[in-house]
Amino acid sequence: MRSSAVTGARGVVAKMSKPFRGSNQPQMARLRSDIVLMEHSDPGAERMHISTNTYALLKGKLMLLVDVNSSPLLPFLEQLSYDKFSPTAIVITHRHVVGSGDALGDLKNEFKIPILLHPNDAKHEQAMAAGLRFENPLGHKALDEFGFEVLLFPGQTVGSIMLYSPNSGGVLLSGDSACGTSADQEKASIERLVRPPIETSEDDAELRRHWLAFSRPLSTVLPLHGTGYFDRKKLDLDSIMRPLVRAEPSHWHDFQQ
Repeated sequence: MRSSAVTGARGVVAKMSKPFRGSNQPQMARLRSDIVLMEHSDPGAERMHISTNTYALLKGKLMLLVDVNSSPLLPFLEQLSYDKFSPTAIVITHRHVVGSGDALGDLKNEFKIPILLHPNDAKHEQAMAAGLRFENPLGHKALDEFGFEVLLFPGQTVGSIMLYSPNSGGVLLSGDSACGTSADQEKASIERLVRPPIETSEDDAELRRHWLAFSRPLSTVLPLHGTGYFDRKKLDLDSIMRPLVRAEPSHWHDFQQ
C-alpha cells in the first residue's frame, strides 16, 4: 500500500503506514477504491494493541459512515468532505459504540444526517443516555445507494448488526461480532477472527449460533476491533474465520501473542 500524508487529530500531519496498527495515533487508509478505514485505538483496545476501526463506504460522491463516533477522527471526515464526499448517514453496529463515543451529536448536527442503530439497542439505557434520536437501519433507504444489507446478528448485544454486500466476492463489516488480531499478533503472522471477549458480550452462545448458521460468500471481513482482511481467497478466509464457531469463548488473553 502506498504511503500518503493526511491531516491527523489536533492538526498533526501523520504519514500513513500499514493499516490496523493498534495505535492511539489516528490514521486514514484507503483499503479499496470504495472503502476508507479511519482507525485509532480506544482506551481498552490500546492497552491490548488492538486497532479500533471505523469506515467510510464510498459511492460516487456520497459516503456512508460506519461506527465513526470519536473526535480524533473528525479531521479525516473534513478531508473527505474537502474531497467532495458528502455523508448520508452514520450506521452504528451496536450500542457500545454509542457509549464510547464523544462526537455523534456533533456529526449529526453538522452534516444533518441520521444515526442508524437497531431498536433493540436504541432502547437500552447506554444508548438512551446519549440523548440522540436513532433510526432503524433495517430497510433504511440510506443503505440502498451503497448496495449493503443489514444483518441482525445478536450476541455481543441484542441489537448488534453487520453490513453485507455481495459485491467484490462478498464484503462484511462485522462490527464487534468478530474481532481481528492485535497488532503484535499480526506481526507474528497470526491470522484469525474470533468472537469478542465473553466478558463484553450479552450472549456469547447466541453469537456462536449465528456464526454457525452464516453462509454468505466472502472475500473481505472488516471488524470494529483488530486486524481486518480484504480481497482474500475463500480458503484463506475459511481458515481465518474458523475460530468464530469454536465452542470455547474468547477472553482478553486471546489477543496476546
